Amino acid sequence: MNTEIIATIQQLLKGRNLEFDNAKKIKLVRHKDSRPMDERKIQGEPYTGSLYNLYRNEYERFLKYQNEQRSANFINVEYIVAFIGEDGTDSRFIGVYKNNGVVGKFEDHHIFDFEEVPGFEILKERVVVDWGKNAISWHQWYENEKAVIRIDRGLIENDIPLFISYNDVLLTYRQLKTIFDKEIADWKRRLDCCNCIYLIQDTNNGKQYIGSTYNKEGIWGRWKDYAESGHGDDVLLKKEIDKDPLYAMKYFHWIILELLPLKISENEAIDREKLWKRKLCSLSLGYNKN
Repeated sequence: MNTEIIATIQQLLKGRNLEFDNAKKIKLVRHKDSRPMDERKIQGEPYTGSLYNLYRNEYERFLKYQNEQRSANFINVEYIVAFIGEDGTDSRFIGVYKNNGVVGKFEDHHIFDFEEVPGFEILKERVVVDWGKNAISWHQWYENEKAVIRIDRGLIENDIPLFISYNDVLLTYRQLKTIFDKEIADWKRRLDCCNCIYLIQDTNNGKQYIGSTYNKEGIWGRWKDYAESGHGDDVLLKKEIDKDPLYAMKYFHWIILELLPLKISENEAIDREKLWKRKLCSLSLGYNKN
């Protein structure tokens, strides 16, 4: 072991579950779906967004994703130690799962029964390791030591998700408002350093609003308007909130689609915005008027 490493995930997991300690075949698994969005499926059903959001918001579907594997990768494997990939090679520990074997098959994949085992709750979602240079190798043998690079508060605190990456931003109105009312430092630092193309999703009817930011305060400078009112003076969003003052609180989600430079011009940002409107049909089917 490298003497410069303070601890490895293997050291932190040891002594917490006797059966796991005595297992002979264990694999480390790093989940980060790099397939194009239109190719992402779970047992034949498409899913959108990141695996992080799937894990946070649709945990049962995430488990279906984890359970769908090629048999050859896990033959005779007794346990998997699972991680969610974050920026770069950072990987967040999300649990230890016992392999109860194959319980079905879908096309060329087998469906495993990976059952989470107790004893690791204090570490779950808080420990982040460096997966190493070969991040493409998403499943590795347990003997490959992974250095712990930090232990933090976890994925969410006081109903506010920790900032993981721009691709993983998915905020309810309550969360957005709290971030701005309290000026949560980590979120402010990330949102005021760049601009973006963003989406507001109405989970009540599926309609979408596409917008862009192009100011010196970045995303923070535009989204503070939404935090104050829920609609940011966007006409059709305001119409819904005028009918029901709690509409944004109940149904709106904020998502980042594409990052833009802090010094981007208004014309450049609007050109990108127009492209996304065409991609997602937000003019004909959503809340955009022009």
